[in-house]
Order: sequence, then structure tokens, then C-alpha cells
Amino acid sequence: MTHPQKSTSLNQKAWMRLKRNKSAMFGLVIILLSVFVSVFAYLISPDNSPSANEQILQLETHEPGYSTQLFLLPKDNLTSTGFFEGLYNGKKKNYNPIPILSYRISGDTLHYVEYRGKSFREESRAIALAAIVPADVVNKQEFVTQNLIGSKNFLLGTDKFGRDIFSRLIIGTRVSLSVGLISVFISLIIGIVLGAIAGYFRGWADEIILWVINVFWSIPTLLLAMGLYISAGSLIENKLVMIFIAVGLTMWVETARIVRGQFLSIREMEFVSAAKSLGFGDTRIIFKHILPNITGPIIVVACSNFASAILVESGLSYIGLGIQPPAPSWGSMLNEYKDFIDTNKAYLALFPGVAIMLLVLAFNLVGNGLRDALDVKGQLD
Repeated sequence: MTHPQKSTSLNQKAWMRLKRNKSAMFGLVIILLSVFVSVFAYLISPDNSPSANEQILQLETHEPGYSTQLFLLPKDNLTSTGFFEGLYNGKKKNYNPIPILSYRISGDTLHYVEYRGKSFREESRAIALAAIVPADVVNKQEFVTQNLIGSKNFLLGTDKFGRDIFSRLIIGTRVSLSVGLISVFISLIIGIVLGAIAGYFRGWADEIILWVINVFWSIPTLLLAMGLYISAGSLIENKLVMIFIAVGLTMWVETARIVRGQFLSIREMEFVSAAKSLGFGDTRIIFKHILPNITGPIIVVACSNFASAILVESGLSYIGLGIQPPAPSWGSMLNEYKDFIDTNKAYLALFPGVAIMLLVLAFNLVGNGLRDALDVKGQLD
């Protein structure tokens, strides 16, 4: 007796086709890794201070892989940071990091040789243990060795302020993904609503919306984002919110065009006529009958818009209209170190450039893979 073959849904078939696309899966891995890094950025980052802005000026522009010992000089005003606050904003440091070449403890005094930078001679200093060790500590020498002397390795080197480049790249991932996510969400809301109205009702509504689409289409994306960013500057103080709005308002055109085209073809199908004959309202037909049937093209264009949003945000930050210092952004890092391209410090600009390229490439690869996987025409499986 033969058993009937288990049927496979269209979504399962699309997922199977997507899994066979190696480039799309590579892009998906990059995206998932970026999401993980952005969520747990301050737990992963070697420098978990707010905005990864721990400046050690003596260590400016040191090469990748550089490591040093640090004397963690306690601050007078100690602060505590909760777990969730540290996860979101980073932890405030209760010490001032001082790079040292060596140290020794003699009696009640800590002697150390401070590293003052490439162009300066090292300097010997001394500090009484009583000034840096709590009074209730019995073994002060052991306390200093275990709590006030540390080491730090800069995997990708340091910038001109002595900050850890690797940490700032990690925190910058959160900026790029958040801008892409919220901007695409804004663009989907506007694009789906306007595209649905234009494609479903046609007539004068279609003509007006098409005219608006053509106006926005004729303006370069980055120039339009700049105009929206500058014009909203006096109304919105939060620069990050301004970027969300400016980028989102430049991404909706492609979504509206795709949705309009899909509605023009699907509105003539029999199931739409059947819904109308049953007395269903236009809103129900649009959102419960037609829209679920065009989720594939919408997902594909959302991936494309995500990549475009990252590029637009990087472009705005590159020209100084994006995330403001000291918050790290890949675009602002690229702008800050573009003058190092023709020097032996070219890696300062290379690292953020590669990060932008990888994330944009990942979304484009996933978008192309989804387009092929969701295209049922000519598919045999």
C-alpha cells in the first residue's frame, strides 16, 4: 500500500529554494550575525564605555594588534551602571586608564613607567597605595595587582583619539541596522498605503499618486535626504530620529511603485470579484485579500531598501549630517579618516568601508535570493 506524498506549502518550497542559494545564505548569515552584534554590542565590545569613547590619547593611531598594560587609576566619584542600562548605553568607567611600560610595588608605593606616546619619552611616576586602595583592604599589593593593573589588546588598532576601532565598529553596527530597520518600516507604511490606493482605485487617485512618485523619483536620494534632514532640523532635536524620518521618506517610492503594479494586476482576478459580490468593503479587500498575496515582492523590495537606507545614512554621516560625535557611525568614521587613504594608516578608513560594503552586499544577496525563491514561474519544485 502506497502512502500519499506529503504536500509541501509554497512557503516551504520557497525556503528550500532559498537554502540552495549559497550566496543568499551567506548574506543571511552576515545579517543575523550583525543583528546579534548590534543587540549585544556593549557585551561583546572590548571597550564597553558609552559610545565606545574611552580615549587614551597616548595611544593615538597605533597599528592593529597593538597591546599594552594599563594602570587603572580610580576616580574620586564612583558610579554604578545596571545590567540593562549597560546593555543599552554602555558602562561608565570608574577609572582613568594610563598606559604603562612596567610597574613595581615597593613598600607602600606603586612605581610605574608611563607610556606617553610615540613622539614622547616615557616618564617614571609613583603614587602611594593609600591613595588608590580602599582603607579596609588588608593586602594592598595584591589588590593593586588584581584590580588596578590590566592589559588591553586593540585588534584593529586605535584612532587619532586613542579609541578602540574594533569597539567603535561594533557599536556602529547598531546605528546602521536601527536606521535601516526603522526607515524601511516608515517606507513600507507609506509605500503600501499609497501604492494600494493608486492600484486599487485607479482614476484620479492613481494620477495624483503617480505624479507625487515621479516628483520624488526625479530627486537624487541622498540630496532628498539632505533636504529633509536640514528642513526638519529646527523641529526635531534628536538627530537619530531625524535620520529615521529623512531616510524613510526617501525609500517609499520604490515600494509604492511595486505595490501599485501588483494591485493593478490582482484586482482583476476572480477572488477579488467574488469578495466584491459578497459585499466586502474596499478596506477589507485591500488588506485581507490582495495585500497577503503580494508579500513576496514587498519583502524583496524591503531588502533592497534596507541596503539603500544603510548607504544613505552612511552618506549623511560622511558629510557631517548624520549621527553626531562621539557616537560612532561607519559613515562618520570613513569621513574622519579619508585623508589617511594614501598613508600607511589606510586601515583607519578601510575598516568602516569594508563594514558598509559587507552589510549592503548581504542585504542585496538576500534580496536577490528571495526574488528567485518566491518566483514560482518556471519553478518545478
